[in-house]
Amino acid sequence: MRERRTENGERRTVPFVVMVLSLAVAACGLSPIDHRIKLGEEPFVVFVGEGIDGHTDLFTTTTGGGSVFQLTFTPVVESQPKLAGGGLMVAFLRYRDTLPGTHRDVVVMNLVTGSERVIGLPADAGTPLALGWGSGDSSLYIRTDAGNWRTSIPPSSAAAELVPANDSMAAVKAINPWLGQSRFAEAIPCKDGVCVVGPKQDTSELSAIGRYPLRWGNDSVAWLEGNEIVVRPLGTGRVRRISLKDAPLHVREASMGG
Repeated sequence: MRERRTENGERRTVPFVVMVLSLAVAACGLSPIDHRIKLGEEPFVVFVGEGIDGHTDLFTTTTGGGSVFQLTFTPVVESQPKLAGGGLMVAFLRYRDTLPGTHRDVVVMNLVTGSERVIGLPADAGTPLALGWGSGDSSLYIRTDAGNWRTSIPPSSAAAELVPANDSMAAVKAINPWLGQSRFAEAIPCKDGVCVVGPKQDTSELSAIGRYPLRWGNDSVAWLEGNEIVVRPLGTGRVRRISLKDAPLHVREASMGG
């Protein structure tokens, strides 16, 4: 038995066999969602939650709703998932504890094979906070407490570089939930809900109780309300709700792709 913490700092005891099995699955190159989601053919969502074992892991479901499938099975905390536009990879943060100063790895998972790669950062890069995919899913932006960084995706061996000032908006639009084909507006948390900031910096409320806003394709914005994803078109059209069947506890930090 080994001790770990959930994201809220609660201590839990983890059977060692769980850790061994988790590593074995990754080593075998098995995709946790094989035959469950048609990768590259249908859009889906990845989000953070706490499973029945109390672990903070990643989960997924299609954008049409329905059954939720667990994507990671580790006894450590994972957060801030960001799906690549093509839906074949997901980047996320994995850290060993919730205590200040705990090291966080930037991980890219190949959803076809289930294999993972840890993205190396320079020693002075700071603590990773959020992620975003570059054009064509060939690069990854990493926001840290020391600035924005950009790195190529393996198998490229190019080192991560600090994003220059003249390219900073590209990093911001990749990491933050900017909306529309041309990314003309940004969805943000506001008070206890969700707001949108327009091109003239005008702010309007989308939901008084929503949380964790996210980009939903090129024509919509979405957010979480309990165990539902609320999707609102940027133009005309009806608001729809996607129920998460058998959702884990504390659903949060969703990302849509595919």
